[in-house]
Amino acid sequence: MTTSRFALAAGVMLGALSPLPAQQPTTPPAVLRIVREDIREGKEAAHQKSENTFMMEAARAKYPANILGLTSITGTSQAWFLESHDSFEAIGATLAAFDKPDADFAKIDELDAEFRSSSRSWIAIYRPDLSYHGQDLMQGLPKARFFNISMVRVANGHGQDFTELGRMAVDAATKTIDQQPLAVYQVVSGLPEGTFMLFEPTDSLKMLDSAQDRSQAMLQAMGDSGSKRFLKLAGDAIASEESLLFSVSPKMSYVSKEFAAGDPAFWNPPAEETKAPPVKPRAKVPPKTAAAK
Repeated sequence: MTTSRFALAAGVMLGALSPLPAQQPTTPPAVLRIVREDIREGKEAAHQKSENTFMMEAARAKYPANILGLTSITGTSQAWFLESHDSFEAIGATLAAFDKPDADFAKIDELDAEFRSSSRSWIAIYRPDLSYHGQDLMQGLPKARFFNISMVRVANGHGQDFTELGRMAVDAATKTIDQQPLAVYQVVSGLPEGTFMLFEPTDSLKMLDSAQDRSQAMLQAMGDSGSKRFLKLAGDAIASEESLLFSVSPKMSYVSKEFAAGDPAFWNPPAEETKAPPVKPRAKVPPKTAAAK
């Protein structure tokens, strides 16, 4: 299933994303640490419970970064964790949190390994020159329920073409007043050079129903010569692309109170009932009488 706009109209780069720190920012984080876990077949529910334990420990230990947890809808069974940072230096504080003597992160992670077949992590930086409507996205992110994520590989020697491609898409999106934001981050560690990640958060999958029409409108806004150049740049600059659809998991996330206030019913679900269910009174039975002789 390919749903990103690079596949639908040879590319669109629009917005931004990130879990929110203590004070809700108006712009996306400069640095994103992304952890991908591949989940063993049949272990999804157990893995979610394990990650929920990790997030509760994060709240207790005051983990120095917020985390948005995602579970895959398409592709193989995966869990992604998006951890926002203001700088590379800030990532060091999260790594140090695992070594604190009073923290149980390492123990929880060891137990969680039972449910994973593999894992890997990446670090990516935000590309404001290729992004659009980041402020609007940050305001609406607490209500996001799904993410369409595309991993784009740029062909060697075509970095400038890809940048031009993105800027053309932003200009066209502005002309058509496109309402769907898309985050653009460039991976700088963990994957080959020239890898970009595009994030489309949405509160409904209805967004995908209109994606092709919106992409076509953007091509029309470029004009005949502009759209031809756009399509040629896309063909030359993009070596490969893979799109995956995810759902947002509040139980596998650690967000601030300010962020959760954007949709408290979703981010603060009622605690599971731990008391035993009430016992129904038994129906009265008449006293037994001696059997007739």
